Amino acid sequence: MAKTAKTVSDVVIAGGGLAGLTLAYQLKNQSPDLDITIVERNQFPVPEAVAKVGESTVEIGSHYLNSTIGLSDHFEKHQLKKFGIRCFFGSAQSDFCEQDELGASQTFGIPTFQIDRGRLENHLARSVREMGVNLVDGCSTDSVDLSGKFKKLCARHGSSKQSYQGKWLVDAAGRQSLLKNKLNLGKSNSHAGNAVWFRLDREIQIDDWSTSSDWRNRCTPTGNRWLSTNHLMGPGYWVWIIPLASHITSIGIVCDDHAFAQSGMTDFQSTVSWLEQNQPRMAAAMSGADCLDFKILRNYSYDCQQVFSDSGWGISGEAGFFADPLYSPGSDFIAINNTLISRLVVDDKLGKDIRLQSAVYQKVIDSIFQNTLAIYNSTYGGFGDRRMMGLKLLWDYSYYWGVLSLLFYKESIADIRLMQSLSASLNTAQDIHQRMQHLFRQRACARKILPAQGVFLDQYKVPCLQYFNTQLKQSDRVDIAQQLPIHVDMLSRIAAHIESLLNSDSPPPFSNDEQDLLGDYRYPVLA
Repeated sequence: MAKTAKTVSDVVIAGGGLAGLTLAYQLKNQSPDLDITIVERNQFPVPEAVAKVGESTVEIGSHYLNSTIGLSDHFEKHQLKKFGIRCFFGSAQSDFCEQDELGASQTFGIPTFQIDRGRLENHLARSVREMGVNLVDGCSTDSVDLSGKFKKLCARHGSSKQSYQGKWLVDAAGRQSLLKNKLNLGKSNSHAGNAVWFRLDREIQIDDWSTSSDWRNRCTPTGNRWLSTNHLMGPGYWVWIIPLASHITSIGIVCDDHAFAQSGMTDFQSTVSWLEQNQPRMAAAMSGADCLDFKILRNYSYDCQQVFSDSGWGISGEAGFFADPLYSPGSDFIAINNTLISRLVVDDKLGKDIRLQSAVYQKVIDSIFQNTLAIYNSTYGGFGDRRMMGLKLLWDYSYYWGVLSLLFYKESIADIRLMQSLSASLNTAQDIHQRMQHLFRQRACARKILPAQGVFLDQYKVPCLQYFNTQLKQSDRVDIAQQLPIHVDMLSRIAAHIESLLNSDSPPPFSNDEQDLLGDYRYPVLA
């Protein structure tokens, strides 16, 4: 074995995937003289169609990648623009238009994307190297040592061993969870989820699943449904269909413990058999395609006791916690964690005392994660229930756009004084959110399946969703101290209307306030 060589940097990042590369990019943008080393297991360039979960973005992740990191040109030219999130309910044996559909007839305007991860990470690897980042690829991490002033990461290059030292060490190496395991920071949670995931060597065009011109013309532009993250919903499960720019399709089946135990899915063939029984149109679309890879993730949801430290370490991405793939929050948490880690690193470099800052940031990320986890915990039983999901997505979007996204777009999350001044509104919003998720959990226990009627729940026509999204689009002109209380008041009123519609066969008469907030959304929900 070769003699151990040592290199010293300001920041050493374990992992050169999406979390590690964007963190290095963000740090270099904020403090160009920082000396940064990334240690990555894979050799660049990686295959474009690399097998990584996390192939779709929503508003926070997209804003981070496009605006904070500055990748808008790459996404416009080399990735697929997403046509929102879309859900289908039912198991029509003849024409797919008989399914109930939940989604938007057109995009709200903030661009989100389906990500070919290998293509993106190759671009980022080239970019950070051009910025002067020392990207060491093709080596595996052997150990980490946090005991000294300079943190140490030891890696193996074939038969040789090398040590990298930095005042800061950040774990962005995914489910290896280097720092979490080293410091015994693992933390379980009560959300039980399991996923089967594979990719096919073809594009799946969901727009071809019906011959109905009315169904095809629901969306503008016509023929773009396939660019959505399409969800095929059932009691205790959902199936994702995500197209990628490399002309392949990512497919995942995500289940709670009850649905997974009954599924019998253990390999690709048993998975196809399950689809033939539960989602026959999906199974037919896959016929004759080659399976490129196949993975099973059991009990995928986990937590972490701490991800920021004033002693010079941090954790980002799946190295720390993972809630659930529904709504694609992975890139959101990369965005938030990286932003908070970057602020700690830069302020520490400037000689500031970051002890209080790191403690407050930990409370912020814990709160965000727990409020996100509440969205999924014990709600999967209701995923085949059109009414519950129509109202749940209405609520989840409203809370996500009206509170969390606005905080991120306004760069408020890292501002301790501002967050303290907003605490009363944030606590009220959190209380309402937790109450709504409790109501959804109660209904989900029944695992209801409503007969499909071919209805379309068009989110684009919901006034409150239009309003919250518009606030994000013009966030540079929004005073968050004035706007957040307005949003929280709206959320309180929206919650009251959702509660009246959720379980009542005879909801109250249609009020002017409900019309102002929800438009005519109640009619397809109650159909």
